[in-house]
Amino acid sequence: MDWHLHLLLSLLVVFAVEATTTKHMKDFIRAVESIEAVNPGLQMLDVVKGLRKSERKRLDDVMNEGFDLFVHVYAVCPNIITRSQWGAAAFIGSPSYLSLPVPYLFIHHTYQPSKPCTTFDQCASDMRSMQHYHQQTNGWSDIGYSFVAGSDGNLYEGRGWNWVGAHTYGYNSKGYGVSFIGDYTSTLPIKSVMDMVRYDFTSCAVNGGRLSSSYSLYGHRQATSTDCPGNSFYLEIQTWERYQSYLP
Repeated sequence: MDWHLHLLLSLLVVFAVEATTTKHMKDFIRAVESIEAVNPGLQMLDVVKGLRKSERKRLDDVMNEGFDLFVHVYAVCPNIITRSQWGAAAFIGSPSYLSLPVPYLFIHHTYQPSKPCTTFDQCASDMRSMQHYHQQTNGWSDIGYSFVAGSDGNLYEGRGWNWVGAHTYGYNSKGYGVSFIGDYTSTLPIKSVMDMVRYDFTSCAVNGGRLSSSYSLYGHRQATSTDCPGNSFYLEIQTWERYQSYLP
């Protein structure tokens, strides 16, 4: 058997131990089932034993470089729906790189769509609608937000980790803009979605070297004349870690 498959399976074994949530365990089970479907005679423990005997040095080298990233993506980060998964249109023109890590995180609400999306299909449709509006009406290169939080429990990739967005005028090249689908003028996003951004996203971003470990958090209204992220939500984020009342 190819050593790459050995490595993948050994990582999956460790991942099973690291999986601390039901969702992560389901991801692990699906991954194992997929590999077993192609390799029905495979024995997980035999793979690990074989690695330890004949390929330990190679495994150690790769593990030292890749295991932290593996655990970071699958055990720390929220479930991020990629652009291809939600059906994004192509970027118009050439994107600009962010200089990482960025020092700021800006919180938004979409306002329109005004209702939280509670299923993948609904959230993906909202993403496509927002991207179309941003590109065709606003004349932007792409959807403006770096990431978008849906009430289905997923985080949707907008501009993503590496590209300058169009979310907070004057600060697009200095921070990420994370928006919550819905109008939060008088209500709040559900707690699990707020926690996904407040804790999981920020830990993922900091541990991945994308967001400064000393980052500052702001509401969109602190940078420009807008009601975003809504009165109720803005009061809420003032209780979050790293919120700053002053934006330099």
